[in-house]
Amino acid sequence: MTTSCFSFTPLNKSTYKVVQDDSLNELPFIYVKVYPTLLVLIDTGCGPNHAKDPTVEEKSIRRYIETNLDKEGKLKYVDPETSETKNKHWLVFITHTHYDHIGGLFEFADDSSIFISGYSQEYILKDLGCNSLCCAFNIPTPKFTVSHWLEQNEHVKFNGVDLHLEALITPGHTPDEIALYDSEEHVFYAGDSLYEVLPIYIIETSNMIEYVASIDMMLKYVQAKNKELEPLGVRVTTASGHITDSADTENLIIETQECFWDTLKGKAILTEQKVMREKNIIIYMNEANNVGFMCIDTKLEEAKKHFGFEWELPAPVSA
Repeated sequence: MTTSCFSFTPLNKSTYKVVQDDSLNELPFIYVKVYPTLLVLIDTGCGPNHAKDPTVEEKSIRRYIETNLDKEGKLKYVDPETSETKNKHWLVFITHTHYDHIGGLFEFADDSSIFISGYSQEYILKDLGCNSLCCAFNIPTPKFTVSHWLEQNEHVKFNGVDLHLEALITPGHTPDEIALYDSEEHVFYAGDSLYEVLPIYIIETSNMIEYVASIDMMLKYVQAKNKELEPLGVRVTTASGHITDSADTENLIIETQECFWDTLKGKAILTEQKVMREKNIIIYMNEANNVGFMCIDTKLEEAKKHFGFEWELPAPVSA
């Protein structure tokens, strides 16, 4: 049996969750949704150079997924016109271009269709190595061509195939952050805008003012979807870029929203201060310790002043 740095488990009837056990301790969640002639990949992990155990045999995210899909008979299809057996075409959606989400993208760059937020194209086209933090973590910045720039509330189709995915432009954690809603499975793919236990990162290219506007928009969107789903007795669940794969989305957004405002008001619980990449970092969590924010102090100060909250941040700690 081939050893690998990945796990492959069903998320729902059409989708699999892949988790990379990486040397950077990100443990990114990667999702693969299977269609009759297409495969949708949501994010690509840290890349093959960052297996936590360097002795594992399989470090390629693409080869690992295709091997597992082939075992389940879901990698290929028969063309009804030619009766020829073909590999399904890959569509790759990037929730945002941080290193732990695009590290494996080069494996798909030559023959796949790549979908990215159209909100801040310059952020991606100019100095991606710095913006993605690939340079900071010594990860090769993948070279790729964007096939399609996603727009707000875009109902995504490809070559006439309805993917039953709707794109939401959700800047804040990064300018190019997106979420995807799968209307077939009622799953909200939130990237790094929402998850549990660990704090949301507000770092070099983050914007807390945009973030709160995005979560306000996401809440209204998900509440509307939940209302539509009431007759079915189901609710929208969140599958995030880390940690969270089945949380109630509406409740998670509300909890995150409350913690955001408590953080800006100085009412959240200060759990840690540290220096990271020469920046002063402050971590605040809610009382339940399951939602929080890890902020560069200048980002928090900017948002605090923008919303009119006057209190002193804790003094920086020494490195």
